[in-house]
Amino acid sequence: MAAPPSERRSALSVRSARTCERILDAAGDCFAAVGFAKTTVDEVASRAGVSKALVYHYFTGKEAILDAVLQRTVAEWERLTIDELAAAEGSVLDRIAQMHRACMAYAGKAPVLRAILEFDPRILLGTGAGRAMKQSMERLRAVLENAIRAGVASGELRADLDAARVARVLLVTQLAFVEHSLDPAWVDVSDAALIETGLDI
Repeated sequence: MAAPPSERRSALSVRSARTCERILDAAGDCFAAVGFAKTTVDEVASRAGVSKALVYHYFTGKEAILDAVLQRTVAEWERLTIDELAAAEGSVLDRIAQMHRACMAYAGKAPVLRAILEFDPRILLGTGAGRAMKQSMERLRAVLENAIRAGVASGELRADLDAARVARVLLVTQLAFVEHSLDPAWVDVSDAALIETGLDI
């Protein structure tokens, strides 16, 4: 007896989503290994174990693949960072420090972040990934600001702190650490002691 049409559609949808994820995983690996410019759709298809035609069934071209890879990476990065702040225990400062450590750990395991940070920002901001990154950074800033406000309200942090400005400084610092962890041209921030020193400051 054949499965009902709704079950067949559901199975096809799951298989389609898995195929799309496999293509994005393969593309991320290729972009991280040789960069966007040197990666071809043929290489992405080969690494994903699918035909080039199937890649084009899901994506209009290499730029669309990059956009999807970056959007997915930004979403994972944001989720992990915000979840870490929410789950961490201790003082507000301890929780912010744990969020920063989790952010650095993710950056170390996600070399495709280099594509976000090295891609021409003017071009990136016009893409879906650029908009996603901008929105993500705004949500992270808001979460940090709320944590700082809670610390001020509880008396843990100084009453004269400007929560909005401090949140922006923390976010800029975090992004700088991530950028240097991916490309330590003049500052190698992978040293745990340096991370802890930054957090102390």
